[in-house]
Amino acid sequence: MNPRLKSSKKWTNFPKEYSDQIEAVFKENFAQFLDDAELIIEGRIYSDEIMLRVGYHEKGRLAQANFEVSMNYSQDQQDAVTRIHNCVDAAASMMMEYFDNEGIVDFPYTWTEFPFQGKKIFLKYTTENSSLEAEANKLLGITDDAMMMEDEETEDALEVAEIKEELSPPRSDEDEPLELPEDAEDDKNEDAGPRMFGGKSKKKLH
Repeated sequence: MNPRLKSSKKWTNFPKEYSDQIEAVFKENFAQFLDDAELIIEGRIYSDEIMLRVGYHEKGRLAQANFEVSMNYSQDQQDAVTRIHNCVDAAASMMMEYFDNEGIVDFPYTWTEFPFQGKKIFLKYTTENSSLEAEANKLLGITDDAMMMEDEETEDALEVAEIKEELSPPRSDEDEPLELPEDAEDDKNEDAGPRMFGGKSKKKLH
């Protein structure tokens, strides 16, 4: 799991309660597709970047489908929660398109920019197996700076962002596809809320 920004060296993981809520939301919305597959939620907060990877691993397969999202965020603007929501929505859009097309999709394999609610969002698709990746990191001793956490950031990264809200429950309209908005201009309120939890019209990624 590699960040987009070269400056992203140290990180803190999403709080466990956030990751658990995100996982619950995906399981709720994609229950008909998951069957015995494993869902892996990995989220990191760097100094200027929020990164989310939602992995879909089918039983018996080595590779897993990873829907990865990155956004810039600002500690000064205290927008970490909003950016996490944005990342959840974008990952859900990718995952829905993946299932709609039975896994035959043309997602970018390198970080690619898309417009999103007046912000820039970056997406990519990978097939690394999270369990094997973790085992390999242990064997290597995790010596790369880009993969090291600092206790100071782990303790206060979210406090700096002053997160004062919890993730919203899943939206009630389960029939509407989970897709990105057509254009940033279509949504005047850039922080209107996460698309998975009750948003406006969407479109598929291309």
